[in-house]
Amino acid sequence: MARLACLSFWPTKPKVTPMITALGLGLASLPQPTGEVFVPLTTISISDFSRDRTLFDSGAAFGRSEAVVPVSGTGTAGEAIELRLAPEGETPTAWTDFATVDGAGNWGGDVTVPRQANWLRVEARIKSEPMTRASTPNRFGVGHVIALWGQSEVVRIRSTVYNQVSPEPLLSDESVQAMWFDGGPVVKHLSSADPHTAALAAMANVFMAERPGDKVALVFQAVSGTGFRDLVDDSNTSRSWADDAALHAFATADGQHVGLPSVSWFASPGSFAEHFEEALFPLFTGKTATGAAVNFPSAITYNGTSSYQADHWFGELYNPAHTKWVAFGPHKFDIGADMRNATVLLDGSPQSNLENKAQARESWRAMVANPNANGLFLPLGLEPLTYQNGVDDGQGGWSDQSHPASDSDDGAPMFARLMAHAILQSAGLTQWTMPVFDQSEWEPSGGYVDIWSSAGAITTPRIKRGLPALGSDHPHWTEVFGWQINGEPAQRAEIISGRVRLYPNEASFVASDVIQFGEGGATGMVKFPEDHQAQTYLNLPIVDAGLAGIDGVPLRPLIDAAVVQNPLVPMSSLFTTGATGPFFYDPDTLGAGVERIAFQFDMAAGLPSSGTKMLMTSTGNYLRLESLANGRLRLRVRDSGGTVHVDYVQTAAGVVADGVQADIRLSIDLPAGFARLWVNGTQVLDESFTSVAPTLPSNRRLLLLANSTGSNQVEGDITRVAVWKDAVADNSLPAQTPYKDIVGPATVVNTDSWKQGDDAS
Repeated sequence: MARLACLSFWPTKPKVTPMITALGLGLASLPQPTGEVFVPLTTISISDFSRDRTLFDSGAAFGRSEAVVPVSGTGTAGEAIELRLAPEGETPTAWTDFATVDGAGNWGGDVTVPRQANWLRVEARIKSEPMTRASTPNRFGVGHVIALWGQSEVVRIRSTVYNQVSPEPLLSDESVQAMWFDGGPVVKHLSSADPHTAALAAMANVFMAERPGDKVALVFQAVSGTGFRDLVDDSNTSRSWADDAALHAFATADGQHVGLPSVSWFASPGSFAEHFEEALFPLFTGKTATGAAVNFPSAITYNGTSSYQADHWFGELYNPAHTKWVAFGPHKFDIGADMRNATVLLDGSPQSNLENKAQARESWRAMVANPNANGLFLPLGLEPLTYQNGVDDGQGGWSDQSHPASDSDDGAPMFARLMAHAILQSAGLTQWTMPVFDQSEWEPSGGYVDIWSSAGAITTPRIKRGLPALGSDHPHWTEVFGWQINGEPAQRAEIISGRVRLYPNEASFVASDVIQFGEGGATGMVKFPEDHQAQTYLNLPIVDAGLAGIDGVPLRPLIDAAVVQNPLVPMSSLFTTGATGPFFYDPDTLGAGVERIAFQFDMAAGLPSSGTKMLMTSTGNYLRLESLANGRLRLRVRDSGGTVHVDYVQTAAGVVADGVQADIRLSIDLPAGFARLWVNGTQVLDESFTSVAPTLPSNRRLLLLANSTGSNQVEGDITRVAVWKDAVADNSLPAQTPYKDIVGPATVVNTDSWKQGDDAS
């Protein structure tokens, strides 16, 4: 039920709108006492809303769920006015003192109304003469007022010209309305009988499914073939600021606010490339990207000498006290010619355009995060990628690939659904995590890389729909699209247990390899028109968040380089030992008070699984770690008091293997009473004990890769051998500088002060 709350009086002249007085239409419907004729001694009128079912924004951008609705009218001077709300189909709220009619016969104030599913009317009466009352003929609601800024891809959501798909039934006939400018403002209340277009119906249903009962007004501030520069320059005739301002005025004629203007506008403005933020930040904030005030009209300068004329900025329409921008990411930009990948500039034609889009995408992210925006932008929303651009031209080719398809539900309708989800999530109206690739793990020998998201398991629309795989017509036709290795399209990317497993294009990954996802137009497309015809957008990675109308949320392109940082060791860091060396013998003793030891041995090709090899020991065998036949490791730990805590304890067989990289880590903590051993991140031994003499003997010396006579020599390609006089409880390494750290190249190893035996190669 609606409630009437927070009424405030403002004795100012009311707006001039149609009125109903108690002496006219408003009185005719009032019941009269039997046998009496009511003769009013007072009058009252209430200003009507400019149109029926006008909608007020409830402030979701600020975490609010109510709107302030201005109410005014005229009446007999000095009389007290009471107000109530009458929601359709429900009992009106209680009458509440609201205002007093001033000496000029005017009254007014603000009503705070919660967000709700009902349409409402406002009723007013004279307190001293309750039968003298009035009501607004037009209804109003409280929900979400959303503006959609852009050009043709936004226009096509509501344009009937490109509507070639049957619309889906609407979930409600009373929830979503759309407005646009067509010679003047147009408003359409969507219903199953008249959904207007399939794309608009699809967008409306997402809002209704994800926010049941909420009312939504969509204001289409979009004109095909235009950019920001066209919008704000009065001398540019391709787009009229006055038309957009007139549409905005129509949408807010009753004192409403657009709470959520949304923008993903990159088709024409993408030419700003890496200067996107610098060029456009002033239009949103009235400041340069560095925070200096801009006084409009103004020439906006970017890239040193480039500029454009801005006679207007968005601050003329939106008040930051009531409005925050939904800044979701760019949509995908498909190829129109063959290319190796989205970043290589072969002839400056489609590649150059797509490179601009990638640069604009990164600059847009910087703009949204710029602290000089003072919270004007909501968190960056999803980037619409998993939809179809263009249509089959019927002659073996593909046309109109710069626009969402008009003849497929995966085209404009899917694009519209993705936009709706972007708006809802950015505004905090749905509770799911925006999926980004934020985790990776490189197989140590370079066989593959696993990349995944903490937001959920990765899949693709093709997998989710159970569709056949692409086939092998082209090398880049892999299960998951959009990946590059060293700037070349990945040839094998698969979904393994909810992760993307990326295999090298060559024999194995090496330390210099670089991985990226979603460069250029964020599509992974290479072949035109074959990639369009094969619907390769269905191979882009998604996380299924259970959202209405879509297979899943597309993963954000352009991964943070730190997430996929290559940890493989360059070959120059390796050194190779043979049967007679080198091994390493500490010329100094351990010294007094050593309570902890950590040891790392990282071998590129793995230890042989036959014979005994000495990884680390000490004189007197107080410490001893060795590899045995069948891939076992064996450990001995003895303290300075002579107590043996770990007496040649062996791991299971096969923890190391011939030819397989092995990163072996040992941590011994005598006071804490544990000795633990890991191989490639997996714990293979955990021994607990109590030590009454929790130190190692001060007069013992360490030996690495062999014993003191050079026996049991470790042979092979070694990445690192390191020792710390410290310990950790898990598989990490101590933070302090190692006591000893041996890494290649061989020329460095061979001059090491601990080196014994033959030189490394």
